[in-house]
Amino acid sequence: MMTRKFTAAAVFLLLCYALCAQDEEYFVEYTDDGKPQFFQRIEWEAVEHALHYELSIYTIDGDIEYSSASTEDTSFLVSLPPGKYRCSVTPFDLLGSRGEPSEWKEFEVFPAYQPLITSFTPEVFYLDRILDRDLRLSGNNFLEESEIYLKSIKGNLYPEKITIVSDKSAILVFDDMKLEPGSYDIYIKNPGGLSTESGKFVVGYRKPLDIFLKLAYTPLIPFREKSEIDVSAISFIGGSFSFEVISSKRGDINGGLELSASLNYFDSGLFFAVGDDSDIDVLYSADGILYPMFDVNIVMQKRFNRGRMAFSFRFGVGIGSVNDLELSEKNDFIVKMNLGLEYMVRLYKVIYLEVGADFSIFPSDENLYFLKPRVGVVWQF
Repeated sequence: MMTRKFTAAAVFLLLCYALCAQDEEYFVEYTDDGKPQFFQRIEWEAVEHALHYELSIYTIDGDIEYSSASTEDTSFLVSLPPGKYRCSVTPFDLLGSRGEPSEWKEFEVFPAYQPLITSFTPEVFYLDRILDRDLRLSGNNFLEESEIYLKSIKGNLYPEKITIVSDKSAILVFDDMKLEPGSYDIYIKNPGGLSTESGKFVVGYRKPLDIFLKLAYTPLIPFREKSEIDVSAISFIGGSFSFEVISSKRGDINGGLELSASLNYFDSGLFFAVGDDSDIDVLYSADGILYPMFDVNIVMQKRFNRGRMAFSFRFGVGIGSVNDLELSEKNDFIVKMNLGLEYMVRLYKVIYLEVGADFSIFPSDENLYFLKPRVGVVWQF
């Protein structure tokens, strides 16, 4: 079982004649074996014509003399163990005559505890995973007054909350949005100046790319002009499968690539191109028409709420093939340009719901448009 180590630190600056403010009341030096030793500074104002001073320090309990020393300076360094003390300063003039001693001043030296980190978990905060940002420390001498944070050459990360479970356990809670990638030391400083650090703790990414697999219901609405839609040419039976890779690094906009395949069934007719001059006509088939499409799109994604939601904009090109089931042959190919907008929201862990719409243009003398609403499920890997 580990025992609590302590050394001493003065918390009051003792001034026997008049108050003289100091920035440091004590300092720490380390012995050859690495053990800390505290020195306290006792200081007073000079007395006119004084050649030297005699400093007397007594313990309060039992009135036992602990230290008595002579100095020509107006300050003196001592190294006292924890306890309660009183002190007085007596001046001596040029003739060696003893002057009037000061009033006794009482002070207390409190114990200072050496913190120690033996382990911590987790060892990494993955920024591309939605997890609680709790860092659990195990060790010794964790105090409510302890200063604890992550330290690096690029800057420090401070926890939003520190919970001291016991003197051997602590929990640091960080704000996910304030985390910055890097390698950090866990730094602890206790009252009295004793400190320790342990590393390396890492904030980073599990993988450079996020992979999304999407399965969606995608009806298809073709039309020549925005006001000209043939109800018989609307496909209510259709679906799509997409493979999407997006940069996992946090940023204002994350870029990536999408490969998509979709299939729609038309019960009666579909606008398509006929003839060498790419005129637009409607194909009717007794057995229906299948329209498979293959697309390659560039994706720009904006994530919100720690990755729980995202908006995506896509653009690219694709090709479709009109298949007349009655004739069992391909009637025409359509090369098109794509635009799309999508919203995703996390349902559970790596499962998202997506809603959106794609808009495609078949360039010709009479432009042909496709509107494809989409509702689907997304798996993130």
